Amino acid sequence: MSMNLEYKFENRGTVQVRPVGCSVKRNACWYIMIATGVLLLALAGWLFFSGYLTPASATGGIHAVTLRGKMDEQEKLITQQVTTIRELEGKLASAKRGEDVQVAANAELNRKFAAAEADLTVQRDKLALYEEILSPDGLEQGLHLQHFAVKERLVDNDGKRLNGQRLYQYHLVLAHIRGGDTAVKGTYSIIISGKQDGKAASVPHKDVTPADEKVSAAFDVKHYQSLEGNLVFPKDFVPESVKVKVTLDSGETPERLTKSYDWSTFSKISATATDLTVSTTKE
Repeated sequence: MSMNLEYKFENRGTVQVRPVGCSVKRNACWYIMIATGVLLLALAGWLFFSGYLTPASATGGIHAVTLRGKMDEQEKLITQQVTTIRELEGKLASAKRGEDVQVAANAELNRKFAAAEADLTVQRDKLALYEEILSPDGLEQGLHLQHFAVKERLVDNDGKRLNGQRLYQYHLVLAHIRGGDTAVKGTYSIIISGKQDGKAASVPHKDVTPADEKVSAAFDVKHYQSLEGNLVFPKDFVPESVKVKVTLDSGETPERLTKSYDWSTFSKISATATDLTVSTTKE
């Protein structure tokens, strides 16, 4: 900024130096300086109250109304909301686990109920059968094929319901009438006859026993013995009749120990010997 100087010689020989035009513009310069200062103060105040000039560690007082203070409050609110959401998610997960546990418990109860129901049916049939065995009428002394039946299995060995699997269970009871303490030993065979692919076919029970079951056809009877096993038929096999043959290890095997049964006489619930249509055959 350039300034012009004016030199004036007084009558007394003194020289006065002053800026040219200052006397005219002095008041305007001061106003500009004052206005500029006021603007700077106003800007500083706005920056302070907006948080730009507030220290990051400042707390309380004027900081509460600053922009940083409001941002801190928003951040705290968001943190609280995130914490609440996480707590709710944890409760939801816990409730879901509780629901899964309840569903599993219900499934286990249903499984046990089905198994108990099936077992109750079997026990009732056995009770009726044993009552007949313990009080036989008109039977000669010796070994008798007292009972044989086949029923469809509705549940497997673990109590789970079977879906589409052709699983059956046979029940054979041998009674030694008035046999005293002498045991009778031997083996038995079961042959199922029917149609396979439209052609006549016969299969022994050993060939249609489930792979996970041990095949056993021996017996050792002192008074009576219950023999059971499972049968699994191929999908294309249609059973029509069953032939049961009991063979003694010693002595002559009587004709009564060979019997044939019509498959149609077997139902889902096992029948007693008196409910079956039995025909005796001689070999």
